[in-house]
Amino acid sequence: MNLHSKSAGKYDFLFISLVFLLSFSYVSAKDETVIKLEAIEKRMAVLEQENAKLTERIQKLEKAGTEAIVEQLPGLIPKDESDKKAFFDKFRREFKSSQDQARGPWTTPEPWTKIRKRMSEYSIRETLGRPTRMRPSVKPSVEVVYLYTGDLNSDGVDEEGYVEFKDKRVVSFQSPHQSK
Repeated sequence: MNLHSKSAGKYDFLFISLVFLLSFSYVSAKDETVIKLEAIEKRMAVLEQENAKLTERIQKLEKAGTEAIVEQLPGLIPKDESDKKAFFDKFRREFKSSQDQARGPWTTPEPWTKIRKRMSEYSIRETLGRPTRMRPSVKPSVEVVYLYTGDLNSDGVDEEGYVEFKDKRVVSFQSPHQSK
């Protein structure tokens, strides 16, 4: 045997060993991936079962809640006509008030504390939200007035705030939450 064939045999052995190790690690990695995928599939199946149970439970609760309201409704509405009228008037005022309160940030006192003279119209809209009405002013020192109006405390009386502008800047304002 010559030196060349001995070294070629060593390299062949190293090459075969390297191929074997790489293929073994590939198979090992492939097995780990399969195991991980199977575990994920099992967890998904459990989650899907839990989701189905929760969905069924929610549907039962919603149905039971609606039925309970329907059963209680006749007892909530007064029988006497004058009491019934007062009940529905109060209901209407509270419903309108809740709609007015949902109109934007202007319905709470906190944004009004941020208002300052010389603020831009854009800043006012960002802070208070859209006004309920806008109108031109008859005062020479005011061009436009933003009105913020709504029944914010369910008393049947609309509270009103305003912001007055000249050259697109605040010149005066009043919160609907200030006592008059």
